[in-house]
Amino acid sequence: MLITLVEVWLPYGRSEIPVRVPEERLLDILRAESANPVDDPVAEAERLLHSNEQFQEATNNAPSAAIVLGSCGSQQLAADLTQTVLNQLSHSQGSRTIILTDEAVDAGEFGDAKVLKHTSKSESTPFTEFHGAFTSDIDSAFVKSDLRILIGELRLHHFLGYSGLCDLVFPQLASDASARSQIADRPGVTLDNLHKERVEIATSFHDLFALGLAFDSEMRPASMAFGGISDCLTNLTPSVDKLHSRSITKRADIVVMGVGGFPFDDSLSRAVETIPAGLNALKKGGTLIVAAECGKGHGDTEFYDWSSEHKEPRHLETRLRHRFNYNGFKASFLSRTLQAHRVCLVSTIPDYYVENTFNMKSATTVNAALHNAQRTQGSDSTITVIPNASKVVPKLLEPQNSNTL
Repeated sequence: MLITLVEVWLPYGRSEIPVRVPEERLLDILRAESANPVDDPVAEAERLLHSNEQFQEATNNAPSAAIVLGSCGSQQLAADLTQTVLNQLSHSQGSRTIILTDEAVDAGEFGDAKVLKHTSKSESTPFTEFHGAFTSDIDSAFVKSDLRILIGELRLHHFLGYSGLCDLVFPQLASDASARSQIADRPGVTLDNLHKERVEIATSFHDLFALGLAFDSEMRPASMAFGGISDCLTNLTPSVDKLHSRSITKRADIVVMGVGGFPFDDSLSRAVETIPAGLNALKKGGTLIVAAECGKGHGDTEFYDWSSEHKEPRHLETRLRHRFNYNGFKASFLSRTLQAHRVCLVSTIPDYYVENTFNMKSATTVNAALHNAQRTQGSDSTITVIPNASKVVPKLLEPQNSNTL
């Protein structure tokens, strides 16, 4: 009998790796939705900036301006949008600084504008306008500027709700110590608090504007918004929700998911944040295959320490209720996942740590992991593939019978 294989490529680090799935067992390939893209993103950005009276007034009164660049699709688009903002500032004689975050691509040089890369060694300044439970030390070049413009993508986050544009000020421009103070040893804090605090820090800055984008499955700008950070996020959120929600009618016995490539799979700690996408499409007792390069290994030390304790999830969850720790939460979530599902990791992390520290199965290739899963789940097992789990939220339309969940 001739078996037809469907080949799907999964982002993996800065490259891609294939998985070949028997066509008759393939239930679905879940990707973000395609949309009618913005015809001319540069022209649309010009229109949005020019029509915002508050921004135009701010440019006239600002001796200095800082443009913060996050992830925005491609190097060319990043350069074009940065230049568009600089053109709007051309009548001002003040200094202009472009700050690149970790997720930004190098967009090149822009005349006399200074280009800086924010790193853990960048000079930081305490931001006293935010009256929170911790001190937010932010990049000094940003804090000391009179006008601030953020450029970046808003995307879904499976734990925090949203990420990208809303994180550009904090923690993207924060000192390492300040960023850690938000996520470690916090009594009475929840996941919702983390996202809320990050937005509150950004909104506490005066004369701060955001040029935001939402991308479809082909990384084309599907919508754009400009204004104050709160207004920009509000305008983009419906588009992001629509683009990345995928309705499903059945869960699969096996889900093969790519975390999304760099930077989403730079460490296991970060890769875990996308696992909910796979679980939403997986039957209880099913097998989840996760492709994540993990070039930085397990990532955060706290995540490793919590995982290596090998305690029951309920014990970890009790500790988290008393003092919340985001990396501890991720370790607890992974432990709880492993109680209900088999998880196989395809990564560069040595097998010993994958299997003995994190209690997952290890495989050298996705296809090898899939063959093993089919032997375990049965030859008639159904398979769903999620090429980029960082951009998909599967939602079950119809309740399943108890014997299939």
